Amino acid sequence: MREVRAKIHHPCSLENQSVLPLLGSGVEIMIIALDRKASECDLLKGTIQLRTPLTGYAPGFEQPWVMDNGAFSNFDRKKFMRMADYGIGDPYCKWIALPDVVGDHEKTLDLFWEWKRILESHWINKKMKFAFVVQDGATIESIPWDDIVAVFLGGTDRMKRSRRAFRIMRHARRMGKWVHIGRVNTEKWIEYWYWTADSIDGSGLAKYDHMLEAAQKKIKELSKYPTLPSLEDYL
Repeated sequence: MREVRAKIHHPCSLENQSVLPLLGSGVEIMIIALDRKASECDLLKGTIQLRTPLTGYAPGFEQPWVMDNGAFSNFDRKKFMRMADYGIGDPYCKWIALPDVVGDHEKTLDLFWEWKRILESHWINKKMKFAFVVQDGATIESIPWDDIVAVFLGGTDRMKRSRRAFRIMRHARRMGKWVHIGRVNTEKWIEYWYWTADSIDGSGLAKYDHMLEAAQKKIKELSKYPTLPSLEDYL
C-alpha cells in the first residue's frame, strides 16, 4: 500500500513561520541540517543550521536552527548546557537533542530523564523542545512521546537500516513529531528516508559542497513523486 506524503503541523514550528521549505506545488520537502555558520545556511536553499557544542557556531538573526548534543564524538557537558540553555529560551530553536549513548537505548533513556530534569529546573513553566535520540534497543512503546517534540535517529548502522527503526520513525511522523535522521550522506539513504524524515544531517554534507549539491539535487528530484514506497522496496 502506498501513502501520500502528508503535510504535518509540527509542535516545534513558529506560529507564523513555516520551518519546512515548500515547493511551488505546496509539497513539503526534506530539510538538510548543516553544521555550518548561520550565514552559509541562510544562503543555501532547503537547509537549516545544525548547532553542536563541538563546533559552537553562533545562531543567525531570526533564523531557525536545531541542536545536536555532540555525544557521538566527544560530549562536553558545560558547552552542551550553555547551548541548550540558550536554545530553550530562543523561539528560533526548533529542538534540542538530549544526550545519548551510542548503541544503548536504556542508558540513553536514563540520560534523557536526567537532562530533562536539569533543564526544566532552569526554566520553570517554559515549554520544552526536547528531541529523543533513538538508539539500538528502542521500541515504539519505550520512547517518551509525551515529553518530546522530535525524534533523532542515531544508533549503529545496523539499527538505522532495520525495520524497527523504520517503524519507529513512521510512528513518530504519524504523531506529528519532527523526524530527523543522522549520518545521511548518500543519495541511496536520502531516497530511503525521504518520505518519512523531515530533516537529515551528514558530516559529508556539512564538509563538502559537491556532496551537498548532490543531496539537494536528489531531494528536488524526489519532491516530484510524493508517494511512499513500501519498506520492501529497499530491504
